[in-house]
Order: sequence, then structure tokens, then C-alpha cells
Amino acid sequence: MDVAAGHVLVHGIELIARDNTTSNGTTTNNPATPERPPIYKVVGIILAICSGLFIGTSFVLKKIGLLKANVKYNEEAGEGYGYLKNAFWWTGMTLMIVGEICNFVAYAFVDAILVTPLGALSVVICTILSAIFLKERLSFIGKVSCFLCIVGSVVIVLNAPEQSAVADIQSMQRYVLTPGFLSYAGVIIIGCVIVAFVVAPKYGKKSMLVYLTICSLIGGLSVVATQGLGSAVIAQIAGKPQFNQWFLYVLLVFVVATLLTEIIFLNVSHDYV
Repeated sequence: MDVAAGHVLVHGIELIARDNTTSNGTTTNNPATPERPPIYKVVGIILAICSGLFIGTSFVLKKIGLLKANVKYNEEAGEGYGYLKNAFWWTGMTLMIVGEICNFVAYAFVDAILVTPLGALSVVICTILSAIFLKERLSFIGKVSCFLCIVGSVVIVLNAPEQSAVADIQSMQRYVLTPGFLSYAGVIIIGCVIVAFVVAPKYGKKSMLVYLTICSLIGGLSVVATQGLGSAVIAQIAGKPQFNQWFLYVLLVFVVATLLTEIIFLNVSHDYV
């Protein structure tokens, strides 16, 4: 559920955080840019790859469950909740939850600028499994796109920054509670509400892009919040109190709400994939 909007936003936050670097290459005493042990990067990459494997597989299983439920309960695509009685759908949902947990933990070890692009591997896994189990054909352009996803992920892994832009929940709070970010988040949320209640009823059945747009925009915000929670966990382990900060619980509620929103609209969009 890692998306381009979140990648761009977090990259912007990292640039601001690193603005304290002097012209001669030395870094000022900024607690928001700590050095991380090299093993953190390895663990984060492994978790991000596992997340892609689990989530990519979950898409196919959930699609199988949705198709079977539509046939069994005579439901139209995007309507009804018969899939809640299907074992394939629940297996896919379980794998998605496990994948999202791996994704969440990965944000605690490496920056979102690294984790988010690796999420594209779930698309590659989903494409391969869809061709095998759903008999969906992949065009030449699709094959090239999958290849580019893999190459892009490798390039980013090799060139990811060693420093973290967000070290704890306090620094995350400073970045989030700014007019720029609040305005951005407000526009995204209002836009998604308009798409969900105005555009989707008219055009949702004609194109899956309507629902995928909601998931992508909301996912961009959830990526940012997830990185803040992950950094708070690492800071707490390091001995800096985090769970006494009210903003941590605001982020937690926000992450849960955005993930539920993504799950709901992803289930609908699967009928058009």
C-alpha cells in the first residue's frame, strides 16, 4: 500500500531535514539526522521484500475469492459482501496484513524513500501469479514495466541515504504540524471524499482508476504516518520516551483509518483488474 505520493512527500521532508548540512560537507548537530547501523538497512530491505511477496500474493488470492463469491452469490462486480464468506479471500487478507506488518516494521529501520519503491515488487509478484493462476495475459509493455520496476528498485537500494530524516515522534510532529503539510493533507482528504461520493458512483464501474486513485492518494499519507510510528518505536528501544507523546497516538489512529480505507477500495478495484 506503499505509493508514489508518499515517496515524493517523504523525500521532500528528507531534503528539509538535511538542509543543515554545511557547504564543506560537515553536518550540524541536528538530532533529526542520526547515523544508523548498517545492519538496519539490511533488515529494512529484507522486510520490504517480504512485504512485497506477501502483498503481491494476497492480491491474487483475494481476486480469486472475489470471483468465486460473485459467482456463488450472484453478485455484480463491486457490490455485495459475499467474499467475506470465502476462504481464499480471507487467506489473501491474512497475507496482506502480514505484508503490511513487515512494511510497517521496515519503516522503523530505513527511510520511506527506500521502502516505498520496493513496494513495487508486489506488482511484479502479482503479475506473475495472475498469469499462472488467473490466466491473465501480460502484454509486451507490461513485461517491460515489470523489468523497469525491478531495475528501479535495485538502483534505489544501492543509492539510498544512510541518514534518517525523522528520528523520533517529536521531530515527526514538527514536520507534520506545519501549514504546508496540513494544507497538502487537507486537499488530499477532501479530494478523496469527493472522488468516493461523487465520482465513484458515476464512473466507478467503468474504470478501476477511480478507486485506485483514492488508494494511492490516501496511501501517500499513510506512508508518512507509518514512518513516524516506526521511528518512534526505534527511538523508544534506544531509550528515548515516545509513548508519552500524544502525537504518537494521533498517528496511530490515522494509520489505522487510512489502511482500512485502502483495504475497502482495493477490494472494489480488484473486480476490474
